[in-house]
Amino acid sequence: MLTPETANQKRSPRKISWDVLRVVAVYTVVVQHITHQSPINHAELGPYPFVLPLQFGASTLLVISAFFVCVTVRRGATKRWLWNRVSRLLPAYLVAVVITYAVSRAVATSFGWYLPTHTDLVANLLLIQAWAPDFHWVDASYWTLPVQLMSFLIAALLWPRGLMRGKAIPVTLWSLVVVPLVIRFVWRHDDAAQWVKSLFDGLALHRVALFGVGVAIWLWTRHRMSGAHLAAYLVAVLVAQDAHSYFVDTPSTIAFGVVLVGIVAAAGGPDWAILNGLGRPIRWLAGISFGVYLVHQELGFVLARYLLDKGIGPWGRLLACVAMALLLGWAITKLVEQPAHRWLTTRGPTAWAWLRARPQPQEPSSGGVPVSPLPSDLPASHPRTAGAGPVTSRELEWVAMASSQVR
Repeated sequence: MLTPETANQKRSPRKISWDVLRVVAVYTVVVQHITHQSPINHAELGPYPFVLPLQFGASTLLVISAFFVCVTVRRGATKRWLWNRVSRLLPAYLVAVVITYAVSRAVATSFGWYLPTHTDLVANLLLIQAWAPDFHWVDASYWTLPVQLMSFLIAALLWPRGLMRGKAIPVTLWSLVVVPLVIRFVWRHDDAAQWVKSLFDGLALHRVALFGVGVAIWLWTRHRMSGAHLAAYLVAVLVAQDAHSYFVDTPSTIAFGVVLVGIVAAAGGPDWAILNGLGRPIRWLAGISFGVYLVHQELGFVLARYLLDKGIGPWGRLLACVAMALLLGWAITKLVEQPAHRWLTTRGPTAWAWLRARPQPQEPSSGGVPVSPLPSDLPASHPRTAGAGPVTSRELEWVAMASSQVR
């Protein structure tokens, strides 16, 4: 049996391919929101030197998140696993909400923008922004956080009961595609009752198939889904996603399909060693990606408006907003995300000791655990998301130990 120390030494090196995908997903979101979304929200902020209208980054992060849920969720350790996920995502999110809310209130009157209320703040802190029309998003990019945390909770509830394994999986995966489409076009229309809209939007039913994609890709890597079945499922999800937007943004769907090919290649193929020379900057950008995602949009709009009032041109505003996202993303990662996660999972009150208990090895009947090279201990965001390789070094040690005992 491997000890935690030897498991840590023997595990495979981290694959750069996952970090590349995370970087592409998050930073295309940043550029898309600056160049395309900001003039939509605030017409005076445009135009920019170029426009990136393709919207696929957040969807990519949710797929990667779902894939690594399958990799990391463990029988006998789901409470600890869930606490690890929440401890990584929630503290940084709550701090970002408060900061964004405070800045937005401070500038709203002078800019002539919407003034967020205390109700908006509470709704965002409680992650219920999508459940009622009276609630407004402090930052619209935060929509991935409730969806992601809900998926973690569902995985933690289903996995110990064996509901994520067996012959029921294909039925479940296809239901994630078909059922939301039926609801969308039969009940959830513009004139639908508010409770129908709230239920559909609050549960993000138009996005749940993205988690099915992550699960399907993982099943394919475990030889539990054929390549033909996976290809059919991916095409179906892409068509469904385009249908949810009433086929008005097909280019974004096509771009997302291209990225899905990259995810499949990263999951089932060799690492992208050709990029190892860029490993240090890529891993640094990936390491702060969740923080960047949290602070880039609304705070970026505020900075862009301030620079516009100072006479700064399009290129200057674009570069300044990207630089701000990197700086604040790094700060929230180093000052909030990492220390909060470390404290909550290792130095928290003794009342949480049961959450920090070592998991039991996985039984052979449940199948092996993939121990191919994995990304660092970054939450998924999508949001790395995404929010998006939610794997810590301790979890990798446990994966290695479990694997050695079922082989």
